[in-house]
Amino acid sequence: MTIAPHDYIKLRRQAAGVTIADIAAKIATSPHVAEHIRAGWIELIEAGTMPASFATIVALRAHYRFDMAVLERLVAISLGATLPVPRLCRVCACSELDPCIEDGGFGCRWAAQDLCSSCAPVSEPASAAFRGEPRQAAA
Repeated sequence: MTIAPHDYIKLRRQAAGVTIADIAAKIATSPHVAEHIRAGWIELIEAGTMPASFATIVALRAHYRFDMAVLERLVAISLGATLPVPRLCRVCACSELDPCIEDGGFGCRWAAQDLCSSCAPVSEPASAAFRGEPRQAAA
């Protein structure tokens, strides 16, 4: 399943633990625009009701991680291009080139076809479901 570009931006922000208010407080505009109006713009972008300019995308990316190549691919697909859908986690939208950073400083791995190890249930051994391994019995 392909997610919309605005949903990708929203999921990556949420995965970073950053609120819209946090981003609105950090992004500068020229001329100056009030913080609550900047927050409103971000809400509209994430809802898919207002397009984001390239400058806005760059400003957002300065405050939380997302993969520009993935975003570009999602935009192209949403416009009708026939391209392979990028592999993204269904919860946080991380990708192989933009993994979650887990404890220990290592990137996440695939726990299922569309689920990263950071978002997988704690009770499921990392990537066991994707490899087809049986789950461990509860002790």
